[in-house]
Amino acid sequence: MPAPKYFLTSYGCQMNKLDSELVESKLRQRGYEAAAEEGAADVVLLNTCSVRQHAEDRVWSKLGKLRVRKRTEPGLVVGVLGCMAQEHKRYLLSRMPHVDLVVGPSAFGDIDTTVEAARSRNQEIAAEREPARTKHQVAGAGVVAVDQGVSGDTIRRDVRVRPHRSQAFVSVMRGCNMPCTYCIVPTTRGEEVSRPIADLVEESQRLCDDGVTEITLLGQTVNAYGRDLTGQNATLANLLRALHAIPSLRRLAFITSHPNFLGPDLVTAMAELPKVARYLHLPAQSGSNAVLKAMRRGYTVERYLARIEQLRQQAPDVELHSDFIVGYPGETAADFDATVQFVRTVGFAQSYVFKYSPRPGTLAADLPDDVPEAEKERRNAVLLAVQSELTLAKNQALVGQTVEVLVEGESKVAGRLSGRTAHHRLVHFAATDQDLIGQYMPVRVTEALAHSCVGELLAHDAAQEGRHDPAEALS
Repeated sequence: MPAPKYFLTSYGCQMNKLDSELVESKLRQRGYEAAAEEGAADVVLLNTCSVRQHAEDRVWSKLGKLRVRKRTEPGLVVGVLGCMAQEHKRYLLSRMPHVDLVVGPSAFGDIDTTVEAARSRNQEIAAEREPARTKHQVAGAGVVAVDQGVSGDTIRRDVRVRPHRSQAFVSVMRGCNMPCTYCIVPTTRGEEVSRPIADLVEESQRLCDDGVTEITLLGQTVNAYGRDLTGQNATLANLLRALHAIPSLRRLAFITSHPNFLGPDLVTAMAELPKVARYLHLPAQSGSNAVLKAMRRGYTVERYLARIEQLRQQAPDVELHSDFIVGYPGETAADFDATVQFVRTVGFAQSYVFKYSPRPGTLAADLPDDVPEAEKERRNAVLLAVQSELTLAKNQALVGQTVEVLVEGESKVAGRLSGRTAHHRLVHFAATDQDLIGQYMPVRVTEALAHSCVGELLAHDAAQEGRHDPAEALS
């Protein structure tokens, strides 16, 4: 009998991508195989995100299409996993009869058992209905809802299951204790739970033994890591130092950080540890104190600037990335202008800009959404344009310099490969040799684009010529 096949689509953040790797790992250990395309799968799983409305809309659209398919394939297993499963469980249970599984993010450790039970049940029902089945019937096998169970972080990870051989995500904590009014994460993922440093070192060492050279540590508020591990001296700075000692590890990054937890010990670690990536994702969300207060972010513009000044004094080569929300309830034209000025003052290398959309279950959902959609669109476009200007200027400064690129794969342009520097700059260069993927290669930047650079691949012995920054290439 052929092995059952699954097809998993992941929406949203890097944490979701890592969760999807865990789900795939469990299914493969159970004997399942990945389907090359969705139509060939016996099990279709959607690992979902509730942070942005757009991500949810994509899931609802996909579920509508799967409802049609389920009419002719009652044995098909359809599962909704992750944050939407947690937030919209009642609706999925009552209004989506073609959905077989609703599994929250805290119960991925048993996902293989849950999927196998649903598949066996659907096969039995499909066999019983086959003689009388019509094209309008849905399996109706009974949805299984699981929002509590074995956490994925308690399961020994199969390090072989990951999309990139040289790169890996490692979850250092789950949940969030911050009171941000617009965010659904504390509701869907719960309170902060950190993993012990020894467990993270062990997992990272196994990843490196399997060929990983770049690890990105994940947490909703990653620089708050360890606050719940009383008496264990667990901080992100100490974790970075422990992982830095792994000989074969060459790059070590972490996302996403909160300005309130950018303390002196973390700044010192970033300055002293050459393997730590030279960028920091530190979402500001707004450049207006009034909006920051309404968002309950817990800091002011002045405090944010003071924190990054401390960072720049010790580690001047570290570039800053940010997130911004425009059109938050009550945001005035003056508030938005302050955000534009703030972005220029800091000089972010990269920013993600989002239009505010109310998320059910958040404190902000009860506020009047009083910024017109057209004005949100305008503010979004203006801020993106300002950030593009800043990013282009930083890319232009690299022209003529040699940077070290971790090659990640093929570019969207035929005949090119792409990769990133230690500053997280995306660089494209002419090459077709697939053996370069996963390697650290010297590339001389020849052209600056709005969001990336183009360069020419150099021989290894040219890596020391015209180097932009020693931190970009570790020997």
